[in-house]
Amino acid sequence: MTPRNLFGFKDGTRNIKAEDTAKVDSSVWVAKGDDPAWMAGGTYLVARRIRMLIESWDRTVLTEQERVIGRAKGSGAPIGQADEFAALDFTGKKPDGEPLLDMDSHVRLASAEELGGIEILRRGYNFTDGSDGFGHLDAGLFFIAFVRNPQTQFIPMQRKLATEDALNEYILHTGSAIFACPPGLGPKEYWGQALFG
Repeated sequence: MTPRNLFGFKDGTRNIKAEDTAKVDSSVWVAKGDDPAWMAGGTYLVARRIRMLIESWDRTVLTEQERVIGRAKGSGAPIGQADEFAALDFTGKKPDGEPLLDMDSHVRLASAEELGGIEILRRGYNFTDGSDGFGHLDAGLFFIAFVRNPQTQFIPMQRKLATEDALNEYILHTGSAIFACPPGLGPKEYWGQALFG
């Protein structure tokens, strides 16, 4: 079952599945021959603290929320579809001739189809840290992603989202970091051996 974020929408429907080892290998694990060599078999972890402006979101009508996300709030189905896991319809039109999935909807912009095949393994964890001193919730999503190469995966994705995503009106990034996670150890190996050895 796909969990929901604090905006009430299912979060992570199109995430890479661990069972899809070919996709995990191509999108998550640093391969031999990638630079730097000492990271082969490891991954990069991207962490972001995303404050969700819940009061503003809750004042927004449901149809606009669904337009911004690109999914039905109840079922999690893409706009124009009935099933949560149905394919996104990039060519479908509304009766007025506008795209079913708005050009600035979050699911469209974050999709591999819009990003030239870029995929990431992501997880979102809801957080609440009380209020901000003005009576507004300090709550949101602690986002983590595992990627083979942040420069060719996460950064291009984030640039597109930062400049075009309708969701930006309702979120604020308050912390961000990228960590190198070296590979595990074999017998008689020690941490950092590939880097320092």
